[in-house]
Amino acid sequence: MDSFFHHQLQFTRAFTKKINEQLAKVGLYHSQWLIVFYLKHFNTATLVEISNYYDVEKPTITRTVNRLEEIGLIKKIPSTDKRERKIHLTEKGMQVYDDAKLIIDTVEENLVNEISDEDLMVTLHTIHKLKEKIK
Repeated sequence: MDSFFHHQLQFTRAFTKKINEQLAKVGLYHSQWLIVFYLKHFNTATLVEISNYYDVEKPTITRTVNRLEEIGLIKKIPSTDKRERKIHLTEKGMQVYDDAKLIIDTVEENLVNEISDEDLMVTLHTIHKLKEKIK
């Protein structure tokens, strides 16, 4: 069984490397894409919400969000609660999302184009079961 997780880790690292190479075309890294993706689908969020969603430490999210803010892809929403930092995508962020989404879709389609729907469903089912067990 150890080879299953070893191969999964190798795949995840290779996939992230490939995504980073492709996302460089729009000036993003995979970690930044994850936040842009989240904001596109949830509109606004706090750093804690994003941190919980991806199960990543808040300081890591904070650093990535700060960088996205520096390059003009996200903006803070004024709040009366200083402890809560809500953010959303800017117009530039929405455009970068659209460009990056095309890249991501192409990479993913190229990876799965010769894998049957049945095999993909079994794999997805297995991932969900493992995810449930790890919590």
